[in-house]
Amino acid sequence: MRHALLALLLAAPLAAQERPALAPSARAFVAVDAPVVALTGVRLVDGTGAPAREGHTVVVRGTRIVAVGPARTTPVPRGARVMDLAGHTLMPGLVSLHEHTYFGGLRQTVPMNAGAALYLGSGVTTAMTAGSQLPHQELSLKRMIDSGTLPGPRLLVTGPYFTGGPGRGSGGFVAVRDAADAKRLVGLWAAKGATWFKVHNGPTSVLRDVIQAAHARGLRVSAHLCSVTFSEAAALGIDALQHGFITNSEYVPGKQPDVCPPENMRAQADVDVASPAVQESIRRIVAGRAAVVSTLGVYESFVPGRPLDARALEMLAPATRREVEANHAGLAQRGFTVPERLLAKMMQWERAFVAAGGLLGAGSDPWGTGFLPGFGNLRNYELLVQAGFRPEEAIQILTLNGARILGEEARIGSIAPGKQADLVVVRGDPLAAPARIYDVTLVFRDGIGYDAVRLRDSAKGRVGVF
Repeated sequence: MRHALLALLLAAPLAAQERPALAPSARAFVAVDAPVVALTGVRLVDGTGAPAREGHTVVVRGTRIVAVGPARTTPVPRGARVMDLAGHTLMPGLVSLHEHTYFGGLRQTVPMNAGAALYLGSGVTTAMTAGSQLPHQELSLKRMIDSGTLPGPRLLVTGPYFTGGPGRGSGGFVAVRDAADAKRLVGLWAAKGATWFKVHNGPTSVLRDVIQAAHARGLRVSAHLCSVTFSEAAALGIDALQHGFITNSEYVPGKQPDVCPPENMRAQADVDVASPAVQESIRRIVAGRAAVVSTLGVYESFVPGRPLDARALEMLAPATRREVEANHAGLAQRGFTVPERLLAKMMQWERAFVAAGGLLGAGSDPWGTGFLPGFGNLRNYELLVQAGFRPEEAIQILTLNGARILGEEARIGSIAPGKQADLVVVRGDPLAAPARIYDVTLVFRDGIGYDAVRLRDSAKGRVGVF
């Protein structure tokens, strides 16, 4: 059966697997573009959490993977472009679930079109945005990527932040008044291209109405919550909860219904993650089939004493870099910081969530603390390993789990015959040395191989520029 499937895939008409057309501006970053490509001798991490396998061959035809197996038994089609990748690790393209196309947390929020190159150049081939303060700019960026004008990840857009309460409804925040308003707004932004919707804070009525309006269209909802707890949101049918332990207000003593306690994101530092109450809350979240998106890296950037990433700083425009460095120097005196013990408890909670059967994905959440697209997604890998996940499990969280949360696991997220050829080549062994994860050399999206270094270099000095 396996050989029959391989023969069928290898013989499939290339016209049925055509790659997207690219403009010269995007083609300048292409390193590999052949009808059939064989990646040989790789260390394979397939995204399923299975142990890595040495000496494997992966064959790509058009936009699809058509063969995966040991090099000694996997035939290379005649005429294929053969790439000997001994000493390299091959893993699926990252499927990231808390991404931004604007750069916030500074005196002035600016578009971040350069982020597209940073995402793709770091191995992110699918990116779900998590609310935008510049939603029309985000839709324009998506159109440029989809048209082949700009290299970047496959963007799934959420549009503006939906919220409730007085005084909101300007900029990237849209106030939702009632169920009819939620239905109208979901319809409006779905017509513009949004496939997910982001609720910020709550209250319960807004979250409920947006979930119902989105689900009626077969669309999904994510949220950064405070006035609504994770357990309450799971009971309402939310699809993805952002950030995890640190934003779950049910752990704040004296939490009142539909009130965002000011101690949220601070009180959790003194909560016992192993306590029966916390473990029961995790069971309720899992029972409600709500996924959680880990964003450990961005919260680490609020830990006083942690260094800035020098590689990321090179991407900032000079004035933006000065502001980021000044903010970092004064972090301990700013209004919000994350103590080391809180970051450790976030890690502990995520392990407990997965152990209870929860579906954990990950995203970067770029911010003005110097936490940037691409670099932040890869930093999450290191932190998930530090949290106690096996390297292969951490890669699963970053890839196949993300695809499952999106409902796209049949198409992306792992390396298997018939799946989209979204692949990341890393020089060395990031399983033995997690810091090697940053040495991404080649990224395939839809079967086209992009020069990862060239992509990242193209963004130098551009983040923070209008």
